[in-house]
Order: sequence, then C-alpha cells, then structure tokens
Amino acid sequence: MGKTKRHIIWKEKSDLELILLINKFIEKYDIVTTRDYQKALTKHPKEAPSTWFITQKYGSWESLLQALGKVRFNRYRWNQYTDEELKEIVVSYIQKNNIKSQRAYEKKIPGENMPSLSTLKKRFSDMNILFERRKTKQNAIDFMVLYQLKQEIIDLGLEENLSMTEFRKKTKNRALPSVDTILRGTNLSWEALMEKIGYDYRKIKVEKLTKNLK
Repeated sequence: MGKTKRHIIWKEKSDLELILLINKFIEKYDIVTTRDYQKALTKHPKEAPSTWFITQKYGSWESLLQALGKVRFNRYRWNQYTDEELKEIVVSYIQKNNIKSQRAYEKKIPGENMPSLSTLKKRFSDMNILFERRKTKQNAIDFMVLYQLKQEIIDLGLEENLSMTEFRKKTKNRALPSVDTILRGTNLSWEALMEKIGYDYRKIKVEKLTKNLK
C-alpha cells in the first residue's frame, strides 16, 4: 500500500518538479548508473521515485539523463581539477556562505554549481580540511576570483585576444569584481594577471599582431 501511495505522489508532481527532485537525488548521492540509483533508493526510499516509475515516465535511464541535460553533465568537470584546486574552490564557497558542517553544505548546494558531498569524500580522506575555520581567507578568495575571471574570458571567447579593453566592454557578470578591483587586490598588471591564470600573454599578443599584418 505504501509503495502504491508513493507512486501516486510522484505521478501527481509536475514534470519540472520531478526533474528537479530526481536531479537533486542524483547529485546528493553521487549517482552515475541505475545500480547506484537503486542502491541509494533502498536506503532512502521516500526521497525519489522508483526505477520502474522512471522507466514508465522517461522510457529509459538514458532518456532521463538526456532530460537532465547540462545539469547532469556539469558534475563530471570536477575530475579535471587537482585536489588543491578543488579544495580552494570548496573552501572559498564554504567561507562565503558561512557553512559550518558537512550537513549544512549538503543542504545548501542543490541547484548550485558545486561538487556533491559524495564527490568530495572520494577526493579527500580528511574532510575537516575543508570545513575548518581559517584565520587567513584571502588566498581562497583570490583563487575563486581568478577562477571566475578565467571562466568569464572563456565564456566571452577572448582566449585568443586577452584584450583588457574588450573584456571591459563585454563582461556582464555582476558577481565578478571589476577589472580595476581585481588588479588592485592582486597587485598585478593585466599582463601578469593573465600569466597567473595560465595564459602566455605575450605569445598571444604577438600572434594577434602577426595575424593582423597578414
């Protein structure tokens, strides 16, 4: 009877409610396969619909993943970061949001572009290094700003240009400090700043000039 009632509950939810709920469940328990899903569902049966319901609703597990789209894909990008880089990103987020425990982190991140608690546990044997209160926060904050700056350059298609003037004109990211603020905060020139986030600034500028001459 309980199973039937739960089926009715899931059936009554809108498509948007369902997809958000299932995605939250997948992210929360770091689920990749239907086997992972079923295993998590056995422990937490009230948090998400059954695999049978998913098959009936979406046709297959693969179809569900397609329905999840980018939200599903983003989780894999954390594999591209080193442990130290991932640590700096997470610590900055934890400090910015005044998160004091793993449970609070888990509740905060659904819908945010952050690694799941399960992902972090797989990467770090000692989770205390992420949640301990630090006296010096500036390094983590600086790292996050530089990370956001590089992402903005990529999003604006300026990797082959790196023009500060073009960046000023095109950027609309209100969450990112202004160019002047970043330069003052890091005490670097624009060229040095580009070098710091991984670009060979001089080489790119020479290539651009050579291309223009042709």
